[in-house]
Amino acid sequence: MKKNSCDIIIPVWNALDATVECVNSIIEHTHYPYRLIIIDNGSGKETRDWLLRLKDKPGLDLQLIRNEENLGFVKAVNQGMRASGAPYLCLMNNDTVAASGWLDEMAAVMETDPAIAIVNPSSNTFGQDPGGEPIEDYAVKLKRFTAQVQELYASRGFCMLIRRELINKIGFFDEAFNIGYFEETDFSFRAQRANFRIVRAKGAYVYHKENISFRELKDNKSIFAANEKLFFKRWGRPVRIGYFIDRTGSRERVEEIAEAMAKKGHQIFIFLKKGLDWPITLDHINIRRVDLDGLFFGLGSIYSAFKRKKKKKLEILITDNKFLGGILSNLKALHKSEVMVSPDADNLSRRVHEISQVF
Repeated sequence: MKKNSCDIIIPVWNALDATVECVNSIIEHTHYPYRLIIIDNGSGKETRDWLLRLKDKPGLDLQLIRNEENLGFVKAVNQGMRASGAPYLCLMNNDTVAASGWLDEMAAVMETDPAIAIVNPSSNTFGQDPGGEPIEDYAVKLKRFTAQVQELYASRGFCMLIRRELINKIGFFDEAFNIGYFEETDFSFRAQRANFRIVRAKGAYVYHKENISFRELKDNKSIFAANEKLFFKRWGRPVRIGYFIDRTGSRERVEEIAEAMAKKGHQIFIFLKKGLDWPITLDHINIRRVDLDGLFFGLGSIYSAFKRKKKKKLEILITDNKFLGGILSNLKALHKSEVMVSPDADNLSRRVHEISQVF
């Protein structure tokens, strides 16, 4: 085993065109020492034959595992992880396209902190979408974020670099999630419970075509629903929280509450009066910023509560302003959200936990 090396594990179930582009992008743009472990999950003849020919490609370190039927994404990934002996494992969907230096940057981020156990790259999956721009051109622009990270409450499974020590401590994906959906989120929550960090390497880029294989499953909606129910039963469902801030002086408490909620997988929207300093140091994917006009902060707060009701409802509204809290409470019959004025982190956590158990 090389001291610095990675096994790239790719489950494949047909989707030949996407698979060819994925593998070719890895071969062209990966400079970090790696081996490919491809699990052919019962693909048809065309894909199977292409994968067999790939074994003859000069200079390619490849292990090909063939299943005669589709065992599902989770079992295929676990097969690959069991076959791996490298310090790092990278689980990769076959509908991804890797940009130059992607793995070098992810590994470099991993090596900055032994507590970082899972790293995602930047991607359209996280909102970094090149639009019509060539993927490589867009990825070059992200190089200015080299060594920078964003904290995640959970990893996305399209491309996740995993530290060997994490596998040794918590094991593989839970096969109770069957074909797929929510298995990587469950894995991430187990990692965090073991005190590991999960981050996005801002300077690395992998494009994701998203769900090419899963769309071919006739019962994918029922699979998703069943796995969602299993995940919620085990961990609770995410809760959306709105925090309306129109004054300075509560920075430490705001930061404590925002970080506590975000790290537990809940989304917290910070509605900030324009002109006030951003009160949170942590860059976390679940902490969202919304600026509101200072002259009409109260009206903007009320409007935001109603607007979110029509989209993705804010289930709890927080404010440190007693007057605004009173108005929001009086309008509860209309916006249907719970209102809390100046809650401490413990009380809020208990209430959010209670709500998360209802699904």
